[in-house]
Amino acid sequence: MSDQAEDKSGSATRGNATQSVRELIERTFLAGMGVAALTKDRVEDFADDLVRLGQLNAEEGRELVERLVSRSREQARAVLRRTDGATQNAYRDLASTLQTQLEDQELRLRQLEHRVQLLEAAADRPDA
Repeated sequence: MSDQAEDKSGSATRGNATQSVRELIERTFLAGMGVAALTKDRVEDFADDLVRLGQLNAEEGRELVERLVSRSREQARAVLRRTDGATQNAYRDLASTLQTQLEDQELRLRQLEHRVQLLEAAADRPDA
């Protein structure tokens, strides 16, 4: 009975780990995209303000927006690369854990099969 509880809790743990990794990826991606979009809007507003104040001409304003948006995108890509690396590590760890659990279950199954064979052999003996 405790083995069933372990199986259920192990399954729940794997499900939770997979779900939390998936949520981490989604949150990171959305945060990166949101920051990139927000940054572009704010940079454009800032550049427009500078053009209106006469501190930049229109061409300089466009160049400023392009440079800052490009930098923001590079940073978003870097975050996604780091997230991808972390995700790969998490999946590797999860796969290793699952492999260990599978090996444990296979060993237990072989032990049970051996016990069944011993019981069958004892039941087939005439002196039993």
